[in-house]
This record gives sequence, C-alpha cells and structure tokens, in this order.
Amino acid sequence: MFGFPFPYHNELLYSVIARYRVHQGIISPKELPDEIYNDRKVVATVDLPNHVNKISSFYPKCEAKSSIGLIYSHTLFPLYAPFIDEQRRKKCIKFMQQKAKSSIHLTLGVAASRIKQPRWLRYCPACLLEQKNEYGEYYWLRNFQVLWCR
Repeated sequence: MFGFPFPYHNELLYSVIARYRVHQGIISPKELPDEIYNDRKVVATVDLPNHVNKISSFYPKCEAKSSIGLIYSHTLFPLYAPFIDEQRRKKCIKFMQQKAKSSIHLTLGVAASRIKQPRWLRYCPACLLEQKNEYGEYYWLRNFQVLWCR
C-alpha cells in the first residue's frame, strides 16, 4: 500500500493506522478498515490487534517489519508472553497475524480478567512536544499504555 507510515520506535500499531488515516484525510470510520483490510467490519484494537500479516505486507521485506517483528515491537503482546506456555504463545501469535476477532483476548484471559482495561489511551504531554519537534507529528507510545510518565 502506497503511503502507509513506518512505525516509530515503540509506537503502537493502532497509532500507525491512526497516522495513516490522518495522512490520507480519511473521515469515514468505515473507509479506513475497508481501505486497509478490504473489510468494513474490522474492529480497531489498541493492545492486541489482529490482521498483522496484512499490515506487515505493506512494508519491504525485513525482519523488523515482519508480522512477528511488529507484534513484539508495536503491540502489548510482549507483556503477556512471559506468563503463558510456548504452545499458547504460538497460538496467540497466529491469532494476531490473521483475522481472529477477539480470540487473542479470550486465549490470554484478558476478556475474563477482573483488571479493567483503560478507557483512554495514555500519553505524556512533555513527550508529545518532543515527538512534534522530532517527527512533526504525534503518536501513541506503547510504554505509556502500561507505565506513566518517565
């Protein structure tokens, strides 16, 4: 896909897709998933997205932009991986690579957890200024979805 942005260091895939929407001037909430996935029913997922193979296909072939590289560098999956066995870890990666809807959240137990997911994306105002100065735009860091300001 022409013009799909490269992820910044530790940027969420969700943020990369949001930047694409801004760059392309897409206003309709249905147009974005249709353009990226050829499916208007795809639901945006901040922490553990699926269809990562599709996103990976937009980049030149290199290890850092492979679907597994994207999963480990641009999602929250590395936070869950140490706490699950190898078989389930591989299963979860397959769910994230393909069209699996909420299977990843069920497999990891996130759907049944008593720990509530945040309702908003977290950010650091000082870091936003740094991002704007360095890159000319803002993006969501995955670190801040788990930690708070440095």
